[in-house]
Amino acid sequence: MNFTLRKWVQWLLLIVILLYVLTGYGITKYQIIGKLTFGLLTKALSFKIHSLLIFPMIILLVLHIYPTIVSIFKRVE
Repeated sequence: MNFTLRKWVQWLLLIVILLYVLTGYGITKYQIIGKLTFGLLTKALSFKIHSLLIFPMIILLVLHIYPTIVSIFKRVE
């Protein structure tokens, strides 16, 4: 995987994880998050976004660790 693609994966993974944490707080602490987002992130919307983010997060996490796993296997052989 080239350097530019790895950087894109890293930044996208960071954004997805931050959104995942924010929406998780939006589910449990919806009063605070609702005020911080000026009412844009409600409890229901947080739950929908949080549920949808799991698959992109898993895909980006696999892409993030893939080069490391490949290099480990190359060293072992």
